Amino acid sequence: MKKAVALAVAGGDERQVFLARLLHADGHEVSTYALERQTLGEPALRVIHEPVRELHTMRAIILPVPVVQGEHHLNAPLSNAPHRIDELLDALPSGMLVLGGAISPAVRTRAETNGLHMIDYLARDELAIRNAVPTAEGAIQIAMEELPITLHGARVLVVGNGRIGRALSRRLACLGALVSVSARSNADFARIESNGLTALDTRALAGHLADFDAIFNTVPVRVIGLAELSELRADCLIVDLASKPGGVDLTSAGKLGRKAIWALSLPGKVAPLSAAKAIRDTVYNILREEGIL
Repeated sequence: MKKAVALAVAGGDERQVFLARLLHADGHEVSTYALERQTLGEPALRVIHEPVRELHTMRAIILPVPVVQGEHHLNAPLSNAPHRIDELLDALPSGMLVLGGAISPAVRTRAETNGLHMIDYLARDELAIRNAVPTAEGAIQIAMEELPITLHGARVLVVGNGRIGRALSRRLACLGALVSVSARSNADFARIESNGLTALDTRALAGHLADFDAIFNTVPVRVIGLAELSELRADCLIVDLASKPGGVDLTSAGKLGRKAIWALSLPGKVAPLSAAKAIRDTVYNILREEGIL
C-alpha cells in the first residue's frame, strides 16, 4: 500500500464494524460514527462525536449498505440514536469522497448539491462477484432451515442466471438438488443446459411451476406474481434474494398462504467478515483510482 490515510466509517451493521477493524489493521487512521453499540475492540479507533468539527480532516467517508434506512436516516442499527442522512452529508466538506452502497436518488442529489464526490461501491463488478458467494450460501442456509426435506433430491428453481443465480445453482446442484434455472437469452439457455441443468424462460414461468419444492428469485423486478404464485404447491418455499423492489409479490403470497421470505443483505447477515473484506478490497480499488492511495 502506498500510504496510510484518514478514513471514517459511518453507520451500518457488523460489516462496517469488521471493515473499520480491517482498515485499521492495514495502518490507516480510522474513525467511526454511529457504531457506538458495538465494541470495536481497537482502542486506537477514534469515535466521532461532532461530525461538523471532526470529519473535515478525513480523506473519505465510507457509508453502509444500504446508505439509508427509510427515507431520511442513516442506516445505523448499531447506533444509540437516529441520524439524519442530510445532516451528515451537510457536515462533510465540499469535494470529499463519499462511498456508500445502494445509494438512493435523494442521497445522491443531496451529495451533488453539497459538492461531494459520491461513488456507489455496491455497483462495482468486483464486489458484486464476491458478494454472490455469501448470498448463495445464505440462501441455502435458509432453505435447509425452512424445508422439511433435504436439498438432495429436491426440485428447485433459480430465477435468473446472473452472478448470484450462477453461484447458487452450482451449489444447489452439488448438494444433489434437481435444479432448473430461468433466464431470458438464448446464450444463457445454452449455458444453463451445458451445465447439466434445466433451462426455463423467465418471461414465461407460468405453467412450469407446479412441481417445485423451492424457488429462489434473483431478479430485481416483478417476475413471480399472482398467476405464478397460484400455481405453486402450498408447501413450496419461496426465497427472494433480489434487492428492492424485489421480484416476488409478497402481498399475494401472504393472501395465498405461500411461505415467501425476502432475504435482503445476506452477506452482512451470514458472513459479515467475508463481506467486509470484499468491501475493503473494493474501497481500496476506488481509493487508488481517485489518487488517494
